Amino acid sequence: MTLVIVLILTVAVAGVVSAVVSTQLATGPQGEKGDKGATGATGATGATGQTGATGATGQTGATGATGQTGATGSQGIQGPPGITAVNSTEIDSAALDINSNDSIAIPIGDVTITAPSNGVVIVTLNVGYIDMYYNNSCALYLGTSPTSPNWNNLDICLHGTTASGPTNERVFFDMNAQTAYNVIAGNKYTFYATASRYYGFDDSIMFLSNIHLIAAFSATNPFF
Repeated sequence: MTLVIVLILTVAVAGVVSAVVSTQLATGPQGEKGDKGATGATGATGATGQTGATGATGQTGATGATGQTGATGSQGIQGPPGITAVNSTEIDSAALDINSNDSIAIPIGDVTITAPSNGVVIVTLNVGYIDMYYNNSCALYLGTSPTSPNWNNLDICLHGTTASGPTNERVFFDMNAQTAYNVIAGNKYTFYATASRYYGFDDSIMFLSNIHLIAAFSATNPFF
């Protein structure tokens, strides 16, 4: 009987205590928030992504300032002096009516020049028009004399043919001769042009026209 009473009392007390505890838990204040936990370790780096498309080309930058002008180079050597004296003769026309070979030369003009200093004289003979028949040739000469032995000592020019042909066939052409002649300062020089019918005989007249004979002085020889 006593044991029963004790059990009943124990149960009753337990119920009271449980009710008190439940009441206290239900109505008690909320506790403070706990401290933040430590940060976890960093994960491994992921794979590199694909390269993006190339962007548009930027605008061209401004042009830089012009650099300073370089120093002037040294002066070159002095060139040779040019022609300082010229003389010429113009012969309108000449008709050579000769039946001979080159043993005879007919004067057609001359030109004279005084050398201003030591140097050379360039002598040029130009015949702009020659009218002759087919079976002959014309010879032009430059010399320091109008007669032998120096009428052809500077230059000789030949044009024509050595073949025979009909005398009624006419040909037309031009001719020229040229030479360089050393001269001494202060001296006067005369140069002669002569011409002849060359290679055979012909009764027809050989006409030469528009003839120019030029003497030009130079302090140095332009041919060398």
